[in-house]
Amino acid sequence: VIVHYDNTPESDITSVDGRRCTTPLRTVIDLAPDLDSEELAEIIRDCLARKLFTVEEAMTRIAEPDMLTRPGAKLLREALGDPGGMT
Repeated sequence: VIVHYDNTPESDITSVDGRRCTTPLRTVIDLAPDLDSEELAEIIRDCLARKLFTVEEAMTRIAEPDMLTRPGAKLLREALGDPGGMT
């Protein structure tokens, strides 16, 4: 388990088995800088298929002010903007 500390808004927090953790979308945003483009595309496809978040939810979240300078948000935006990356 790797614990990260950040000023995370409540909208990015959920609970799994009674433990607070980040939402799937926020987790993908946070992991994106450590993934290559194919790994990121695979994770996004999996999340979309499992209905963990939608493209619209992701685009809305990464457009919010606190995400504008976050590297993972930029990478997610690029991946979602690439139709070939999500097929």
